[in-house]
Amino acid sequence: MALATSSLFATGEDCFLTNAGIRMGVDDENSLNLHSYEVYATIDSPWSWSLANNIEVNLSFEAALGMLTGDGATGAYTRVAPTLQVSFADFPIYLTVGSGPSFYSEDGYDDYDMGGHFHFTSRVGLGWDVSEQWSVNYGYQHTSNADFDEPNPGLDMHTLGLGYRF
Repeated sequence: MALATSSLFATGEDCFLTNAGIRMGVDDENSLNLHSYEVYATIDSPWSWSLANNIEVNLSFEAALGMLTGDGATGAYTRVAPTLQVSFADFPIYLTVGSGPSFYSEDGYDDYDMGGHFHFTSRVGLGWDVSEQWSVNYGYQHTSNADFDEPNPGLDMHTLGLGYRF
């Protein structure tokens, strides 16, 4: 256990995680009064590609554990997703795109029925490397059950996050 813990919180190349952070979100139309709060962590993969003139594409895997709260209910969720990050040389702003399965402990929030517990969450976002270790990110995410259950209203959220690079 000590070995696993020490490699998880090590820094630099000895660290199991690439980065970790916190994120908060609000529903897109702000009409549902839903808010999300999550912690996330990213693990790099060995796959990356160099494209034309200083454009790098890196594949990583993100996992998140969070809470969705709204009028009448609070539930937990978890999700995992492969994520592509597109970086432009030494420019501090980057683009992220990811999509993967998610599981919600609650499927109803007052009058809003998510349509089951199993969903897919897709997100696109922008990040800004404020320093060598800190970043700020914005994301737009869509969560849907992909018509595997009824109803399928989808949930669109705007998120803001703060990340730390190990």
